[in-house]
Amino acid sequence: MDFSLVVVVLMLLFCGAGMYELVREYPNAGRGMLIFAREQKDLFIDSGLVAQSYHVRADPSISRELRLQTVIVGTRSSDREGYLGAGVIVGKKDGMLAIVTAKHIVEHPGRQFVVFPEFTGRFVSRVIADPRHDLAIVFARPFTGSSYRIARIAPSSFLSGQRFVVMGHPGDESWVASPGVAERHLHTTLLFCPTCDRGDSGAGAFDGAGYLRGIVVTKAIMIAPSATDGSDFRLTAFQIEQPQAVRALIRRALKH
Repeated sequence: MDFSLVVVVLMLLFCGAGMYELVREYPNAGRGMLIFAREQKDLFIDSGLVAQSYHVRADPSISRELRLQTVIVGTRSSDREGYLGAGVIVGKKDGMLAIVTAKHIVEHPGRQFVVFPEFTGRFVSRVIADPRHDLAIVFARPFTGSSYRIARIAPSSFLSGQRFVVMGHPGDESWVASPGVAERHLHTTLLFCPTCDRGDSGAGAFDGAGYLRGIVVTKAIMIAPSATDGSDFRLTAFQIEQPQAVRALIRRALKH
């Protein structure tokens, strides 16, 4: 018998026995190990999910439905400058539509506005910003006969490996369905979205059933270690604000 194999087996048995005794003597030790494992997971990116994101296609029927829930949101700071993104219709009050977007789009000095799918625009009448998250609710009155839908909000964010569609405005394009694959981390959820771009801030990230599971707020180009072999690779990921934060802001906004 290979002596080195015997040593490895004995070491594994010793470590296993030690872990068993630790968990038996300290019931919360297992929980601590689990939390430690989750923290370690937060340091890595699943390169397999990144690769999968390049092969996902958006469902045309879902995309048509999501377009009715999405508007362009912007702030005109001068005749030549402005900030443009997207927003999702999440409610209605006193004839006004409540639209959730990224706070950084509407926090600049200037007049805020929304553009509906028929390319009809309205100035925003009121902005309610979230004090803790990069979220804001803007209120605007729809045009008579405008086609729109109020988004359905999921109870939680995406799971790792779950596919999504971002309905936004990447670059100079309007109402583009950008599909991809999500990865859930301990403190955040990342979207691997090859066709997302600037202009998708404030856009909704929806699951395959059309439920809103987050609002896109940040684009990050990062170098991350792979969970497979630890080697570094470069990628672009998008961070979202969670649906729980969106729901809390809606409740606050509709009370005012």
